[in-house]
This record gives sequence, structure tokens and C-alpha cells, in this order.
Amino acid sequence: MKFEQIVSDNYVPQLVSLLHAAYQADEKLGIHFRAARVNAADVRKHLQTTPTFALLSSDGQQVLATVSVRLPWSANPGPGRFPHLGWVATNPAYQGHGLAKQLITAVIKQFVVAKLRAPAVTLGTAKEHPWLIQAYQRLGFEVTGEAQLFPDHKTVYLRKTLGGTASEL
Repeated sequence: MKFEQIVSDNYVPQLVSLLHAAYQADEKLGIHFRAARVNAADVRKHLQTTPTFALLSSDGQQVLATVSVRLPWSANPGPGRFPHLGWVATNPAYQGHGLAKQLITAVIKQFVVAKLRAPAVTLGTAKEHPWLIQAYQRLGFEVTGEAQLFPDHKTVYLRKTLGGTASEL
């Protein structure tokens, strides 16, 4: 597998398909994340405003998993003052192999820490999801709050401290 930042529109059709397929399980739970309904124009705009990373097949032809980093100072900021992970998705054919964990870990280490030097990173998920909160907690994220932003689910926010000082948090 290859880890890389996606900057080319060549991957747009694959990202659209991957997001739709990966978020179908959430749709079946009655949780309607926007990523489940994105189109090619949405993904192109997202790639222009939001650093997006992928685990690719060893030949670089297939996107196996993806995650984006919403930057507080960008046109697509997260909900707080730290980089915020979003559009976390794994191709359903590769789920259960720890690819999202590998990708999140690589993005935090190689981008959020090494390039941004951020003291923390956040993400959000649905409180109603049966296992995602616990999966993120196993990666070192801690619940920091909740908000009812959508009628079908409550958003739970999580933060992972990356070694910054207390004054930075």
C-alpha cells in the first residue's frame, strides 16, 4: 500500500464511489452523513480546500481508504481551532483490516504533527453509531462534547492531544 496526499482530480470518481459505498452502512443505521451523498463537483471542491489523504493499492491505481483534514484557517474549517479529520472512509471490500487506523495514524504523524505542528487533532461522529466512538477512543481520542446539529443524529466531538503544552490547548 501507498500513503499519499490526493491532489489530482484523477481520483475524483473513485473517491465519490468510495464515500458512497463506505457510508452506506451508516445510512442503514439511519445516520445520514453528507459524505454519503457527495457528487464529483463536491469532491473536486473538497480537494481544492481540504488536504485529503489516501491509502492506495501498491500499484497506486485504487483508493482503499481516505481521510481529509479540515484546517481552522481554510475555506472548509472544522468546528474548532485544531485540524479536524473528516471523510474517514474505507472501501467496503477492505474493511476490517485496520486501514482506517493506519491512515489516521499516518495522517496525524506525517501531516498534522510533522507539517502543521498542531498540539491536537479533532474529529466528530454520530453518538448513535454502535462502534465508532470506541474505535476512535482506542486510537487515543477523548470525547470533548456533543451537539445536535442534525435531526437524525447527535454529533460527538473527540480530540487527541499530540504533545502540545497546556497553553496551546
